Amino acid sequence: MKKVLAALFLVGLLATVSQATVINSFVNADFDSGIVTTGNGSFAGFDAPAAPEIIGWSNYGTVNDAGVEASGAWWIIGYADQNCAFVNGGGGASNMSSYVIQDGDQFTASLISDAWWNVTTGQVMLWYDNPTNVIGSFDFTPTRWSFGPFSNATPITATSASVGHTLGLTVFNTGSAIITFDEVTVNVASVPEPCTFVMLGLGGLALLAIRRRK
Repeated sequence: MKKVLAALFLVGLLATVSQATVINSFVNADFDSGIVTTGNGSFAGFDAPAAPEIIGWSNYGTVNDAGVEASGAWWIIGYADQNCAFVNGGGGASNMSSYVIQDGDQFTASLISDAWWNVTTGQVMLWYDNPTNVIGSFDFTPTRWSFGPFSNATPITATSASVGHTLGLTVFNTGSAIITFDEVTVNVASVPEPCTFVMLGLGGLALLAIRRRK
């Protein structure tokens, strides 16, 4: 019986630690909401002064030649749905969620990406309230003409300064060639406070004590 109780306690502990959910309040993270202005292909950026060009996204830094590439266009290689493309080393696109960061949150961001003409590099950065408040980031190197998935192998843990604030995300093109990306997601898993582990442990000991009395 002790082994059964210990196993149940361990299962409960692992479930508490490992559960993760998708933050679904990033607007147009799959770019399927598309374009406000007309046409496809080359644009000045994500949020031109006249009208936002890519719903849900805004410029970060100086962005050159950015836009949504439509499904069915001849230059879309290896992925069918609408995706975003831009070129300019150091430029990026930011998206703000409505998710309020909690103490112990651990974030895993993912996207699919490829490179045009030459291999380039990218970076995904998580932040709170505005892109200058960085929580963490990871780099990725997309393959030329071939979409592939990328994510951070080690979760990005919420900082004490970020708790209670709103989560945002930025995708950079840190190289010089054209980069495309799509299907951006962020998962969050919550790690309990130390007191939660203590309470779980006390609960397990209490069950063992009751069993012994019986």
